[in-house]
Parts: sequence; structure tokens; C-alpha cells
Amino acid sequence: MTRPFLDTLLPVIRDAATLIEQIRETGAASRTKADRSPVTEADERAEALIVAALKRIDPETQIVGEEACEADGKPAVAERFWLIDPLDGTRSFLDGGADYSVNIGLIDKGAPVFGMVMAPRTGTIWAGIVGDGAWRFDGDEKTAIRCRVLPARPVVVTSRSHNDDRTMAYVARIPGADVKPSGSSLKFCMIAEGEADVYPRFGPTSEWDTAAAHAVLLAAGGAMVDVAGAPFRYGKADYLNGPFLAWGDPAAYAALPSITG
Repeated sequence: MTRPFLDTLLPVIRDAATLIEQIRETGAASRTKADRSPVTEADERAEALIVAALKRIDPETQIVGEEACEADGKPAVAERFWLIDPLDGTRSFLDGGADYSVNIGLIDKGAPVFGMVMAPRTGTIWAGIVGDGAWRFDGDEKTAIRCRVLPARPVVVTSRSHNDDRTMAYVARIPGADVKPSGSSLKFCMIAEGEADVYPRFGPTSEWDTAAAHAVLLAAGGAMVDVAGAPFRYGKADYLNGPFLAWGDPAAYAALPSITG
């Protein structure tokens, strides 16, 4: 049962976002992790807040958080587990941008089943329960969201800070594509609410980067596959993702270039 998490986690993710913004306003020092990515007090304190809440809400389920994995090592994979990225887009956060997000995802038997993503700068939340629906929250307003039919000029979202030649070569194979760079997991949410259509990714990501927003996308009617064209899965021993293709209109898959090319 994932429906109760929708209500119980809304105040949790809002509290994490408020904490992040408070730290941003007072100045956030950073250090570099072993993988050369930055980490700040906001990452660590927001993760601690979310983990503490999940232990109260769902004490039987394993929790895998990005910063805990950095500090303590990556735990053995469970059948059902939470994947937490407390601050996806730390570089944008440090640079004064707005493309960063808080991410809480639930995985069951390798598949995302629930996800919640929040953009702290705007206060917008996207949430999805796979098989039940997806929603956008703006303050007290809750709106159901759905992926759109692929238009004649598809909007392709790409990473703002991790674009590569392979990504741009892929985009060039989509006739009339309009490229829209964006940061963090917000790219998935743009597709889920019908503001974009396709997200190809060839560069490295971790499972906590994508799990929550992947669930939102699936709940909104979208899809995501790995390089072999199979449904994208979670629970790898190293929690690292390979290349993937995410898109909004399932019927349009045959019209999109393969990411194996």
C-alpha cells in the first residue's frame, strides 16, 4: 500500500526543502566527495530529516540515502527499499540556480512504485503512485498531471551540466526537436506534466538520482527503458545507472531513435 505515503510525506519533503532554503540563504559551504561531486550541509541535514521521518512512517523498509552511502558504504540491496536524494542538483544550488530538487522514491522488486519530488525554490511538488495517478502540488492546490501525446516538434530535455556528444547526436536524430536543458530530476517532472516529451541520458547517474522522478513519470503514463530496451530497473549492487531513455507517450516509442545506435 503506497497511497498513505502521499499524505504523510508531503510535510516531510516540505520541511526538507525549507531547511535547504534556510541553509542557502545563510551560505552553504561545500566539500568534494570521492566521485568529485560536491556535497553541502544542506544535503546532509535534509537527508537526516527525511530518513528520521521514514523510520517513523515505514520502520520495516530499508532506506538507502546518497549521503549515507558516501559516509558508510553502500548497503546490500533489499527487495523493497527507499531511495533518497536529499538535494539533486547540488552544483546548481551552489551556483545560485533553481534546478535542484528533493527526491524520495520507493522501489519494490526492482521497480519504482512511489515517488515524490520537490523544487525548493518554487515550492512545487510532483508525486506519483504507479497504477494510481500523478499529481502536482502548488501550495494547497493539487492538480492531476498526465504525459502528453508526442507532438510534431518534440521537446527533448537534456542535462544542463552533463551534456555530451552522444546526447546531442541522439537529439539530432529527432526531426524538429526543440532542446530544453534542465537540471536534476526536474526533467522527468517536465515530461510527466506535459511540458516536455523525451529525456535521453548516456552519462553516469546513480539510482537515487532517478528513482523518485521515474515513479512520477510512470504514474503519469510515461515510460523509461535501459540500453537494451527493457523496463529500467533498480537494486543493482553498486546503485549505478546505465544509459536510459525516458519519454511521455508510450505509443511513440517506435518513432523515437534507439539509444543503442
